[in-house]
Amino acid sequence: MHIQTLSLECSEAPSVTSEIDRLFSENKPSLVIGYGNADLSFHELQQGLRALSAPSFISSSCLGALLCDGSTINARCQLALFCVYDDNGAYGVGCADSSCCCAFEAGALALQNALDNAGRPYESPALVWCALPPGEEERILEGFASVIGTQVPIFGGSMADNTVSGNWSTVTKDIYGPQTVTVAVLYPSTPLGLSYSSGYKPTDTTFKVTEANGRKVQALNNSCASTVYNKATNNLIARQLFGGQILGLTSSAPLGRPVDLDNGTINYLLCHPDSVDENGALHVFSEVEEGEELVLMEGSIASLTSRAERVINNAVMLLPENRKPVGVLMIYCAGCRLMVGDEINFMLNSLREKFHTLPICGPFTFGEQGRFLDGKNRHGNLMISAVVFSQ
Repeated sequence: MHIQTLSLECSEAPSVTSEIDRLFSENKPSLVIGYGNADLSFHELQQGLRALSAPSFISSSCLGALLCDGSTINARCQLALFCVYDDNGAYGVGCADSSCCCAFEAGALALQNALDNAGRPYESPALVWCALPPGEEERILEGFASVIGTQVPIFGGSMADNTVSGNWSTVTKDIYGPQTVTVAVLYPSTPLGLSYSSGYKPTDTTFKVTEANGRKVQALNNSCASTVYNKATNNLIARQLFGGQILGLTSSAPLGRPVDLDNGTINYLLCHPDSVDENGALHVFSEVEEGEELVLMEGSIASLTSRAERVINNAVMLLPENRKPVGVLMIYCAGCRLMVGDEINFMLNSLREKFHTLPICGPFTFGEQGRFLDGKNRHGNLMISAVVFSQ
């Protein structure tokens, strides 16, 4: 197993395509996963992917992608590529257009295509890695489970753009666009280490969801959701109580679902409020059920920049003894990215100092998929995850 990470700073898609062709003309990877600035022409990138013999896809990331390796430290890569070289493993990429069917069916179809393309249609992979359209991630995960069950870990992130305007996209050899469901199935010849977490801590404030419908929360504690949340956060959204965008305001104070782990500890799956409607309902980036308990969480720039190192270290610690880490695919929420601002550079420098030349690559996403230690795959917000590959 060998990992190579690459940063391509060409602004024009034809130049990127030419560079991809040159980079892989002799050394053929087993899998290529790429993340790039949403302003790239993803349709034109398709030519570069079609020239690759390896399974591959490229997905958009908020303000570019992150890359930290022996030669590059950059949180704004125009295009970053994570290349797996593993002659003894098997890999496949599958996709489906969710605008042509329901999200559940798109998830099932994309995953079955990936299994077929890996040559392992009836064998469970070690990992499913995905890039999903924002909006119905829970249904897509259910579609995945209908094919492979609930025991296979599913990691990845939802596509993102630079302005939350829907200008996200994923491109594969077959299709591209904002509704593309894409999965890679991995059968690596060496073990993987996995970690999924957040950089937030719980407060003493709890809410009961007393009225909700999907991703709209109308009432908390039997009162208007926006009013209750605003009071609990010391008037954080006072100007948007009956209408307005609150995505940036609430990145420091999301809602958390407590998840009891087998070891007796509690982890929190985060839910990010992004807007308030004219009736005072909170609109969020993940589904909420009536009757469940939510905890007001708090985070800081310091906690969000330090969490990445901890998540990677946790994944490394879960590798079998004497296995050397050789590369990291990391997901970092775009909301956290926007909150920390230029401090993201401090985070990457800290990662370089801690992990030296270990290549780390990933996107800034509008939703994160992963699995806690209780073994259940979930979709959350403002989360960080890491998949560590080993030698």
